[in-house]
Amino acid sequence: MEEKPIGSFNAFLIVLAILALIAVGIFVVSKYYTPREPSRLVYNHFEFKKIQNVWYTQWQKDGQVYDIGLRFNPKEVETVPVSGRLNDTFRRQPFYITFDPEQEEEDYKFLALGVAEIGLNIVRGLGGQIESACTQNVTDACVDRPILTCENDDKAVIYLQLTEGPRVTLDGNCLILQGQELDLIKAVDRVLYHFYNIMPG
Repeated sequence: MEEKPIGSFNAFLIVLAILALIAVGIFVVSKYYTPREPSRLVYNHFEFKKIQNVWYTQWQKDGQVYDIGLRFNPKEVETVPVSGRLNDTFRRQPFYITFDPEQEEEDYKFLALGVAEIGLNIVRGLGGQIESACTQNVTDACVDRPILTCENDDKAVIYLQLTEGPRVTLDGNCLILQGQELDLIKAVDRVLYHFYNIMPG
């Protein structure tokens, strides 16, 4: 009497069962799963859409439409306190974006994100000029940069500080953006929405 290859047959049944489960899974997903729509928000007549943790809107200047992408939407930064006043010196170009280079290594990514976000938007969206600066010359990164603080009252200074916040302080010629980690980016976004006239000052 010929023996049947029981092991091979059982393996075939297992593979068949797995394929059947995959087919059923595909059917259920295609029938009942609805792709999640991007988060949307309308604020002051601007429509925002969230894509991969960035809120995008369109902004127009001199007939040119720009895509603006910021980490936080206007609703999320409404409560960021803004105090003080800027003077006419802050209208001068370029804007010097400065920070204290003596920071912990893990904090640099938030400083870099804040500097990049405000710098890119001033240049690309608002047509301004920027220069990178430091508050003191203590690292190789600051050797060839201007050394500026808010005390340099003949220049327009934007000072990013990793301190308690988020907070925006307008101090004559100096715009001070404060916050720890992502709170610093909240302060940056609060100012940028004002620069774009999406939010009041």
